[in-house]
Amino acid sequence: MTRRGAGLAALLALVAVSVAPPASALSCMAADVTQDFANAAASPDNWVVVEGALDFDPALAPPPAADGQGRPASFEARFSGMALAGAGFIQPFDRPVTVRLTCSAHWCGSVTPGRYLAFLKQEAHGYALIVGPCPTFLHRDPTEAQKATVASCFAKGGCD
Repeated sequence: MTRRGAGLAALLALVAVSVAPPASALSCMAADVTQDFANAAASPDNWVVVEGALDFDPALAPPPAADGQGRPASFEARFSGMALAGAGFIQPFDRPVTVRLTCSAHWCGSVTPGRYLAFLKQEAHGYALIVGPCPTFLHRDPTEAQKATVASCFAKGGCD
């Protein structure tokens, strides 16, 4: 290639890089029940921690947007299990919950029926499960260690 050809190729490469859309990715921290407990405790809202089964018709959950743009959505579900009280997960809990899928840019939260350790926001007309694109306030197939950690935080009035 001639000097002029090499210079033109370099210029074209530079132009291509400068007009390309920026690459972006959602970067989430690992799910952490201790951090979720601290965030719920610091919130002015009331929260209840539950462990059990989230059940709903998956057809109610909205499909991803065809245009790639995230859109918040809500649907009704039922949470059956035990709520955190006193000495652990000892309070029966079987109630409807509103699942709210929130978005950040074009990434939205999603959830499937199953067993969870969940932090439910208490609202005027019931409970809401807030599900964002990053895993917070919702832990699939919780371990005994996760449940013990949250129970310990509750008993001590906070996490260390």
